[in-house]
Amino acid sequence: MPFRILSLDGGGIRGVVAATMLADIEKQINQPLNQYFDLIAGTSTGSILAAAIATGRSSQDIIDVYTQKSSIIFPYRSRFSLQRLPLLLKYGLSAPKFFEDGLTQVLQEALGNTRLLDIADPLLLIAAYDTIGRQPIIFKSWHQDASYGNVPLWEACLCSASAPTFFPAHKLDKRINGAVNCGTEDTITLCEQASSIENIYKNTQIRITSGTGTGQTRTIKKYEGAKRRALIDSSWEKIPDHTSTYSIKGIYSAIDGGVAANNPSSCAVAEALRLGQKVEDISVLSVGTGELTRVIPFEKAQSWGLIQWAQPLIGVLFDGSSTVHEYITNQIIQERVLRLQFKLDRDLTGKRLSDDIDDVSQENISNLIEAAEVYIKQPNMQTALQEFLQINQ
Repeated sequence: MPFRILSLDGGGIRGVVAATMLADIEKQINQPLNQYFDLIAGTSTGSILAAAIATGRSSQDIIDVYTQKSSIIFPYRSRFSLQRLPLLLKYGLSAPKFFEDGLTQVLQEALGNTRLLDIADPLLLIAAYDTIGRQPIIFKSWHQDASYGNVPLWEACLCSASAPTFFPAHKLDKRINGAVNCGTEDTITLCEQASSIENIYKNTQIRITSGTGTGQTRTIKKYEGAKRRALIDSSWEKIPDHTSTYSIKGIYSAIDGGVAANNPSSCAVAEALRLGQKVEDISVLSVGTGELTRVIPFEKAQSWGLIQWAQPLIGVLFDGSSTVHEYITNQIIQERVLRLQFKLDRDLTGKRLSDDIDDVSQENISNLIEAAEVYIKQPNMQTALQEFLQINQ
């Protein structure tokens, strides 16, 4: 029984490239993408695509969002724009380029009140990254994760798309639940699954949810990660013991999932295998948003410091992440992977294609759409696509 995965890269406004190629595929399969694919995974702008497709939106609808709403998300080009002054006043000279308000508005309009766990079919996976826990956040529509609960779909996408230097990190409430190992009058030792990072739970609230000491709430004033031991702000009335369970109220500091998996294909494959799918039944359509071609010469890479690297480094990280995950997926799935990706140069149409994630000029968007249409209609790509669709019948 085929298990079809659709994987969608990050890339800001270049998500319109992926949406354009998907519009062609949608016509060829003659059915909505959410009825054809079993699992859809997305990162950053790919998470927005994935969420919209999973809720039944057509590729053309998504293209319209990019063409009509992108200037709300990215309202100016220059970091010296007067519109950026409120950001500088709030965060200082190192402020991100944009507030998240415009992105939030567009996501809420597009996805409404749908929550992550409302998506039953297809399965939906969205990748983000937590700067506190220093690990990926993998939102899964089929998994009731008590740490982030039933998060609104728009908010999962906001977490995934909060690109460093462009948008602020997004604060997302979370719960960490576990069984108490032991306690003393002023401490509590958490279970082995708790984080070993020093002071990660500092200044968070811990509540005893069952067993000895049920109902007590304290604030953790220090956390000894190696010992999983928390020192609390005031003594327990009843000391929790091994019969007790706890819940810690904390936050994720969520940024763009591209720092971990800008191409989430291997994450999707791992989850498919975890769900019991056979490797020989899994196929992956992996859709990129254009391969960066802007060269960073050796002389610059050698001499640049923090200021010069600040923004180019994001593109380098995202590009490298995509390549690594593409390699992993190819090694596991081999001939059942089709990667749709082209270089952002003039070879396809002779027109300039910007690799900036926030270049929302109508000229650039039109050029990106045209290049994607030319690319997907090339005879060799149509042949590869037909072969891919055939093995999934």
